[in-house]
Amino acid sequence: MLAISFHVTARDMQQIETELVAEVRIEEVTATHRRARFVPATVVAQGEVVYYTVRIRNVSTEYARGVTVTQRIPSNTVYVAGSASAPNAEVTFSIDGGQTFAREQDLRVVDGDGVLRPAPMEQYTHIRWRLRNPLAPGAVALARFRAQFQ
Repeated sequence: MLAISFHVTARDMQQIETELVAEVRIEEVTATHRRARFVPATVVAQGEVVYYTVRIRNVSTEYARGVTVTQRIPSNTVYVAGSASAPNAEVTFSIDGGQTFAREQDLRVVDGDGVLRPAPMEQYTHIRWRLRNPLAPGAVALARFRAQFQ
């Protein structure tokens, strides 16, 4: 079972509902073709990549402004570099349990030699999407990321 954690902010918290969907990619090969499809991630093998989609829905009759969704990277997974996205959203990351956020290229840690280096993916704890545009009544925004199951 994969642990799920959301933190949502908007002008009116009751405007937004979120749902996390976890899927794995299955390749089907026949004598004549090859195709890939996504299926629910009910059983995940070590090393397998899980494709996550966060569905962000405005359930109110008003535009939702200032929508920010924070997702904890699920336990026993490691974020896949460069995989977080959402149309018209600012994407930032945390390596300190969701206390502070920065762009992926700006996350730095001091190594054992006192040298400032890029934070390793294993240290990423949260992803945050800040929607740049208001979310219309009834509209759904999709935010995505991948993580490798450990």
